[in-house]
Amino acid sequence: MQPITDEMPDAWVRETTVAIEALGRAVVDAHESAIVITLTPDSRYVLGADDGDTLVIGWTERTGVDWGISADGAHVSDPQPLDATTPAEIAARVRTLLATGGLSEIPHAMPYVTSPDCTCTEQPCGGVIPDSECPDHGHRLNPAMGWHLAGAVPCRKLAAERQS
Repeated sequence: MQPITDEMPDAWVRETTVAIEALGRAVVDAHESAIVITLTPDSRYVLGADDGDTLVIGWTERTGVDWGISADGAHVSDPQPLDATTPAEIAARVRTLLATGGLSEIPHAMPYVTSPDCTCTEQPCGGVIPDSECPDHGHRLNPAMGWHLAGAVPCRKLAAERQS
């Protein structure tokens, strides 16, 4: 287990926490050692985390900001670089992590129409990564879906707006 070190300035922790919460994520604890973020069932799924685990943002012995999954909110088994430094960048990376399980944003679609014949890969957010052979969303002139980046707008929100 890798401990998160006590090096983060209070002002930086506050600004980062505010930026994360502004994107709708619940911060459980924030102090000089770590910023601890609650995982929803969807984010637990995409990150491969267990019930009770949290996402921890902090500084380890490496240079820069790291993230990891933690059972106790203080130690992570395999810290990974977040590749961000400002509070806004960190919040955006956290949003992407919790939506996709990684730091890259996966282009995927919110289906307008689905059928039992759909062969696309469903994502935890409700969107799909299209299969080219799918009868609903494959290679067609006008597939029944709209493209967006995972983490940018939740698919369930898009679907709810479309239905209202």
